[in-house]
Amino acid sequence: MKLSFYKSLAFCCFFLISSKTIFSQTHLKLILNTTEPIDSIYISHFTNQESIRITYNDTIEVSFKTGGIDFYHINYKIANGKNYFAPAYLDSGSITIISHIENEKLIVDSVEGSKIYKTYKHWRTIYANLKASKDSVTLDSFLLKTYEANSDNMFSFQIGLRYLDIHQNNKLKLYALLSLMAKQDTGLRDKFGYAMLHGRLEGIIKNDVLLLSDYQVINLKNKKTYAQAEKSKYVILDFWFVGCLPCIVDHQKIAKLLPQLKQQQIEFISISNDNSYETWKDYLIKQEFKWQHYKKTADKSIIDQLGIATYPTYILLDREGKILHSTYSLEEILALIKFQK
Repeated sequence: MKLSFYKSLAFCCFFLISSKTIFSQTHLKLILNTTEPIDSIYISHFTNQESIRITYNDTIEVSFKTGGIDFYHINYKIANGKNYFAPAYLDSGSITIISHIENEKLIVDSVEGSKIYKTYKHWRTIYANLKASKDSVTLDSFLLKTYEANSDNMFSFQIGLRYLDIHQNNKLKLYALLSLMAKQDTGLRDKFGYAMLHGRLEGIIKNDVLLLSDYQVINLKNKKTYAQAEKSKYVILDFWFVGCLPCIVDHQKIAKLLPQLKQQQIEFISISNDNSYETWKDYLIKQEFKWQHYKKTADKSIIDQLGIATYPTYILLDREGKILHSTYSLEEILALIKFQK
């Protein structure tokens, strides 16, 4: 299970803004048709770290200062804490979004006033069809061509992340994306999405071997140390953070499989991206997991060096530290090493 680009926004984002950005105004009119007891709506976007939380009404109007085409996260929350959310790429200007809730999901019915949203919606349909057809050549061509066509706006970053998802274990394929990124405007390259995508690309391309002795981590005593792999056949590095729901689900699976993992000489080492030592420690004390857990350091962490930005991320190492595989799926990495339950 993986966190897609827009889902990970709900947990952890940092934004970088170019001083040369020319800001414009975007006015959103949000209409929700539902009988659900909605409590509030939370809307955020990339460019200017702006976010707004408003008590719910079936029609809400808000304004944002943006740098043109931007990524928005629209989240309706009901009183029991359940969230219904949808991502959207939108132009600046006056935009109306009509949606409804169906089968526990927020469904966008129409978006008026935004050309890029229609492009985004059409792109998603073609991408889904090509992926289902398993025509890898046509899919690669589609992703690279649409990245180039949108290289002047932030939608390119989501396209790049999809390409990276597919080819994170094929460095030669990743060079094609890296060359397109190098041509993008300096102002666009200053934005968070670019740094996130570029950092992970370089993290994959530059690293063939990962020696745990090269990277300090924080242990449960809040001391700097180094993770140490036992003489195992395989080491699986688990990169995660406390707010990542798929990560927590996977931890429960790992806990149940731990005896068989040890028997087959497969070792898990979990490294958290949490900034708060107390939050991380409290979670682990409650769970009482029986495998190695560490937290990133404040600077030049192993997570920074590898460019990890999607959680969970699993990296498979052999006993010499050679990187064998990278994925967002626990099931995929266990199948790869032929793990027997």
